[in-house]
Amino acid sequence: MKKRGLFVVIVIYIAVRIYIATLSSYGLYHGWNEGHYSNIARNYFTQSMWYQTGIIGGENFNGLPPFFSYTVFAFFNIFGVSDLSARMVSIFSEIIAIFGVYLLAREIYGEKTALMSSVIFIFIPWNILWFGRVQTDPLMTAFMICSMALYIYAYKNEKSMLPFGIVLGLGVFTKQPALAVIPILAIWSYFNGLKRKILAKSVLWILVGLIPLIIWLLYYMLQGNIDFVRHIIYGELTNRIGGTIPFSDLVRVTIAIIIGASPLVIIVAFYEIIKTERLKNSLLFIWGLLYGFFVLIRTPLGHEYYSLPLMPVFAIFAANGISRLSGDNEKKKTIFTALLILSMLPFTFGLLSYTGELGYTATRDVANYMNNYMDMSPDVTYLVIAHVKYTPQLIWYSNLTETKDSKRNIYQIGDDIQIKTIKYMAEKYNATTVFLITDGVSVLDQQISKYYTPVFKSTYETKLPYPPIVNKGMTLNDTFEQHLSLYKLEFSASTKKYW
Repeated sequence: MKKRGLFVVIVIYIAVRIYIATLSSYGLYHGWNEGHYSNIARNYFTQSMWYQTGIIGGENFNGLPPFFSYTVFAFFNIFGVSDLSARMVSIFSEIIAIFGVYLLAREIYGEKTALMSSVIFIFIPWNILWFGRVQTDPLMTAFMICSMALYIYAYKNEKSMLPFGIVLGLGVFTKQPALAVIPILAIWSYFNGLKRKILAKSVLWILVGLIPLIIWLLYYMLQGNIDFVRHIIYGELTNRIGGTIPFSDLVRVTIAIIIGASPLVIIVAFYEIIKTERLKNSLLFIWGLLYGFFVLIRTPLGHEYYSLPLMPVFAIFAANGISRLSGDNEKKKTIFTALLILSMLPFTFGLLSYTGELGYTATRDVANYMNNYMDMSPDVTYLVIAHVKYTPQLIWYSNLTETKDSKRNIYQIGDDIQIKTIKYMAEKYNATTVFLITDGVSVLDQQISKYYTPVFKSTYETKLPYPPIVNKGMTLNDTFEQHLSLYKLEFSASTKKYW
């Protein structure tokens, strides 16, 4: 394949991925993140950009630096405020990531492997899923790839480390795990001949790249909010590990890596690893080993997207594995690459189906129903009660708040909510009408069905079997479906009760 062919593949892929991004709302699999970061970016139009506020009246988000939400805000200004505008950030991130994969593979293996690596990277199922969602990890991953490519180039050719420092700084300003690039490159430099002057300069340029993050943190320090700064620097890491048993997501994240990268890609990549001499000199091996160990230990339950930065390792190793298998036979190389891509398509379809990318719209449907109802009686006080995993999405589509003086509030609940709690919150907010949203998997659904029937229901169905890893109460004979039911509880002036 030539560069022109790669460009055509990228253009076609981006068009298809944009189309897929229009098929679903924020909702099913980690839709919480999509709603959360979109709300933060939208709130920048009316609030200070020093603060990441996901809901009007809510707390300042202290989990991650703000560069991703800044980028989403920029896209809102360019393309308008919408789901697609927010998701375009990650689609654009993939273009950066492909460029980084190409540069890195070219530095390690040469031009032909670089082109193959880029194509394989595009079709990896895990990339297709995440590089199209409102999520920090795609942008962070793109910066990580590019920073390593720029470092290798500068280190080998004794060029300026400034581009590397700036790109890495943006990666860290996006999400803290980008710092893993530093030990990965430090180990690689040690095994490939230490160049102390270049290393010293790289440290300097890393500090230059971190200036935006430092300025942002200094603002909070000058405000006296030392706890916020402490949490951003190391609190998120210690809280996650301290609050999560190591290897707590081992089974799920391992399955996600196997399915996400696809089995044949992993097999060919491991073939290349076995055939590689002096593995300690291999950046890809160091990267995969170090970051892979971090992912297996650090990933909290349900956060399998932490493994996304491992995908470039599999893509580049697999590309060179194909080159090794086919030798100088270009026809054989083309056939092997095509077979590899075809082997990934079923896994891509499965991932997109199970995660709701191919048509889940329940959160938007329910929100539209509530919006139409509330608009008919704007002077009435409403309270929306929903599980915490759906609240950012509903806020995004309905402009709900957490301020008691508002007419449209939302209260998030957990799995153990009781009807008496709903009554208490309705009275607390002095709500005339309460909208209760359930998804059919909590005890509350059984309780509320004794008193009410849903006024609205939106269902997402597939013809695929229900995966046991998602819900142990289902079997492979059950087809996978997800839904949201909307109950309307109204206050009776005569009885002073909701039912």
